[in-house]
Amino acid sequence: MEPKGQNTETEAEPVAPREAFQPEPGAVRAQLERLLGSHHFRNSKRCLALLKYVVDAHLEGALDRVKERIIGSEVFHRDAGYDTNHDSVVRTTAAEVRKRLAQYYLEPGHEEELRLSLPAGSYAPEFHAASPLSPVVVEVRTNAARFSRPGWRFRAAIAAVLVAAGGAWWWQSREPALERFWKPLIEDRGEAVVCIGQPLKIYRIEGPRYEELNDKMVGNGTTPPASKDVLENTQVKLSDLRAAGDQYFTFGDLMAAVRISELLARRRKPFQVLGDRIATYYDLRGKPAILLGQFNNRWTQGLTAGVRYYLDRDMPNRLYQVRDRQNRGKVIASASQSSSRPEEYAIVSRMLNPATESTVVTVVGMTFKGTLAGGDFLTNAGYMQEAFRNAPAGWYRRNIQVVLKTAMVGGNAGPPKVVATCFW
Repeated sequence: MEPKGQNTETEAEPVAPREAFQPEPGAVRAQLERLLGSHHFRNSKRCLALLKYVVDAHLEGALDRVKERIIGSEVFHRDAGYDTNHDSVVRTTAAEVRKRLAQYYLEPGHEEELRLSLPAGSYAPEFHAASPLSPVVVEVRTNAARFSRPGWRFRAAIAAVLVAAGGAWWWQSREPALERFWKPLIEDRGEAVVCIGQPLKIYRIEGPRYEELNDKMVGNGTTPPASKDVLENTQVKLSDLRAAGDQYFTFGDLMAAVRISELLARRRKPFQVLGDRIATYYDLRGKPAILLGQFNNRWTQGLTAGVRYYLDRDMPNRLYQVRDRQNRGKVIASASQSSSRPEEYAIVSRMLNPATESTVVTVVGMTFKGTLAGGDFLTNAGYMQEAFRNAPAGWYRRNIQVVLKTAMVGGNAGPPKVVATCFW
């Protein structure tokens, strides 16, 4: 027995290791009913059917049924031996389910519910207890005589949690917009892919006239290029040319890729850089991606179909246009295709893409100069902070589009300015 009034220290009790969370079947069924009855799922028969199937399989201990081909056969009535490479109904529906689950849990009122998720690359559901804050372990060393009244440990623990909650809220409110924008991509476990558009209309001279035509165009070590009159009267056959776009990148697209690659490297995010001509669907599937270029990047065109703001070309009037799909394709901005145009526009998007089942960031400019301005925007904390200053609460958890305008200064893109934004 310790003498009265003597200082002693309390020792932290050992903490038992946390076991894998296993919710009660009744709780799982109740949460499934809430999800299926929400507006996110009740209007989509495919998403509703897939989610119910995988959760039922979990409850029945039959996860061997949760495979793409079996789901395609039992849920979507495909032939048992159908080709999953050509029919992606399961993959695209699963990606849509993931998006709808995320949207459901972001809505107010669902914070305390059992959380159900469908991890990327898998169709087996996972469950998590509602825990907005990470557990806080507090070791208290103090005077046992001073705090001898019942309940002081409980009050101290509550105070610690409140302090932690306040600190977490303060930090999140102070987190720069640049970090919030990139967070879904940085935290994705997959290696990022930076995919650069390559020129479609680049040719090189080949064939028996290679030396002759090149000498006339650029000269050689002993003779200068041919005169203007000779060049104007030299005929070139199409058979003398070979497409060479897959060997080159435009300057603006490449510089945007360099700046974004530096941003990823500083955050220790593994990534690879590919040209759009060699990138395949399997290079992009299940991986976060940054796609650069619009009219010269086939993946940008394919993976951004249906978004609100998009670029178009009015060839008869030689105009580039930004159109609003939600307003019947109305033109909200345009710029001349002339090289002396005073301004240019670009669109930056970040979204969860159903086809790749991961985050996709796109930077599309009317030309490579607009893409370069978009790259500046994506890597500049000041531009980002200003762009999202008045954004709706929780904007960083949603899909995002930003329309940018950049003034052309001496033929180069100036600072990007926000013209329009969209969150969904």
